[in-house]
Amino acid sequence: MDWFVQFHQAGADHLIRVKTPEEAIELACRLLDDGRDVWAIGTGSLTDTIAKDQIARIYEIWLRAKPPAVRQGPNPQQPEIRAD
Repeated sequence: MDWFVQFHQAGADHLIRVKTPEEAIELACRLLDDGRDVWAIGTGSLTDTIAKDQIARIYEIWLRAKPPAVRQGPNPQQPEIRAD
């Protein structure tokens, strides 16, 4: 089953499909590191997604797992992901 990541970049919404949940999480975290607004990770229909607060928690865990030398977090010029 394919996974998807939805995000906002340069005034447009984007969708990328990948094969595994690990690829989806890695892609989402890299997009967040680049300052993109990621709002959905899921499978199947676009409504079948991980909640935004869970995406934020996954990203926090991913950041802590990175070596301190490469740990940077979101671009300060972009809004951070928040669970509403």
